Amino acid sequence: MIGPTKFVLYELKVEMPDGREISFWFDGNGKVTRDNGSFEKPVANSFSLPHILCCPYATPTCKSTCYVHILEANEKEFYGKYLLNKDAIEIILSDRHYQPVVVEAFAKYVNESCRGGFRWHISGDIFSLLYAIFIRQICEKTPEVSHWIYTRSYPYVSTLVGVPNLVVNLSADKDNLETMRAIAFYHGLRIAYLTKGE
Repeated sequence: MIGPTKFVLYELKVEMPDGREISFWFDGNGKVTRDNGSFEKPVANSFSLPHILCCPYATPTCKSTCYVHILEANEKEFYGKYLLNKDAIEIILSDRHYQPVVVEAFAKYVNESCRGGFRWHISGDIFSLLYAIFIRQICEKTPEVSHWIYTRSYPYVSTLVGVPNLVVNLSADKDNLETMRAIAFYHGLRIAYLTKGE
C-alpha cells in the first residue's frame, strides 16, 4: 500500500558578486519526482513560487479550486519557502550582475541533482517576461535534462517555445479555454484542462 506523499526541500545558497548571499529553495514530492529518487524518497526537482500572488493570468475557476490551497494549509514550511523564492527571484531579476550568477547556480544544481527531469512550479507561474527568459536560460544550460511546465501565462509562452528540452503545457479551464486553444494551435502545444464539477 502506498503511504502519504513525501515532500522534500533543498536550500541553494548563492553568493553574489558583491558578497551578498541569497537562498533559493528547490522542492519536490513523490508524485513529481519522475526519475529522481522515488515516491518514498523523492528529490527536490522543482522550483516553486506562491500561488495566485505569482499567477498573473489565474482565472476565477483556478483561483477557487487550486490544489495549492491545501498545500498552503497543510505544508506551511513548504509554502513559506515559496514566498521566500518570490522575494529572491525579484531581487535577482532586477540586478544584471546577479542574474547570470543565479542562472549558473540553478543550472549546476539541475545538472547534478535532477538528471531525471525538472518541473517548473508545483505552485506559482511565470509572472514576467524577465522570469520567462530566466527559465529559458536555465533550460538551455541543462540540455540533457527534460524540463516541463504548466502555465496560464500565455503572453510569455513564445519565449519558451522552441527549447528542445522543455515541454510547455497550457493550463486551461472554462474561463480561458478559447484563448488557450488559439495559443495551443499556433504553437502546437498541449492543453491541461481543469474541470470543476462540469
